[in-house]
Amino acid sequence: MKQIMLIFLILLVKAQIIFAAQVSITLKAQASVEPGVIRLGQIAEIKGNPNLAKKISDIEVGKVAEPGRKTRVTENAIKGFFIKSVAGNQDVNFDGAKFCDVVARSGQLSADSLKALLLREVRLRMATNLKEGKDWNLEATKIPEKLAIPESGGKILITLSPQFAGIGQEMATVQIFNGNKVIIKNNFPFVVHRFEYAAELKKGVRKGEVINEQDFEMVWQETTFQKRKIIKKAEEATGRTAIRTLRAGELLVDNSLDTPYAVKEGDVVKLFAKFGEAVVQTNAVAQKSAFKGQTISVKNMDTGKNLLATVSGSGEAWVN
Repeated sequence: MKQIMLIFLILLVKAQIIFAAQVSITLKAQASVEPGVIRLGQIAEIKGNPNLAKKISDIEVGKVAEPGRKTRVTENAIKGFFIKSVAGNQDVNFDGAKFCDVVARSGQLSADSLKALLLREVRLRMATNLKEGKDWNLEATKIPEKLAIPESGGKILITLSPQFAGIGQEMATVQIFNGNKVIIKNNFPFVVHRFEYAAELKKGVRKGEVINEQDFEMVWQETTFQKRKIIKKAEEATGRTAIRTLRAGELLVDNSLDTPYAVKEGDVVKLFAKFGEAVVQTNAVAQKSAFKGQTISVKNMDTGKNLLATVSGSGEAWVN
């Protein structure tokens, strides 16, 4: 009987020694961690030998860098790539879930907050003479509904394209930092709507007819997606000739109008010359037709000599 008891005590001691050398790992079905490295102790309950449990708890079993992102860590991956480096399988018992879905803890940046940041950047890039809500407004329907950000907040930076023109479709980039590291970078389009005065015909004009002030009116309207050069000032249309038939309600565009000559060949023009502080005027005959700003030959009616002069306006030129 004593011999049986002794054998039992020996087996019991051996079992206690073996048990003391083992750890039990209970993998959670789900876990949330800070963005970055995932350690086993964050996604499992580890019991047993304190020293071995601590080593196993510190093992890196994966990464989940972006806030809100999810990754799956399986029992087989842990066994195959991590546990063997610290303890043999005989020293580790697994129970619980066969895998853990790990989510990086995060906060959220709403679409309204993102749009406010975008609007601030657009305001800085728009011309100071353009008034928000009157001359332009912002449409950002394709902005992300929400973005995951580090739980601590993180730095959020929105930049506009270097080619930003302040009209039509534009592009923005949002970057989210965790410390000094960019962890999220997204591009999204938005539209800047522009409103301006544009010349609109009140009645139809035939090809070859001259546009007069009563033929059109300056109307405030959206010009965002106009691909042609529209007439934005009354003086840019008055006196020009239609090169095709134009309909009532049509916007006047530059390439539908012919620019009249400021001076026509054979016209008598006022010729000005400056001597010191004095300006002398005489008459001359234009030797060819020309637009404002062009230099042509004119014949002085008093002396009969030809001079070079620059056309400065309708029926006027200055001696070079």
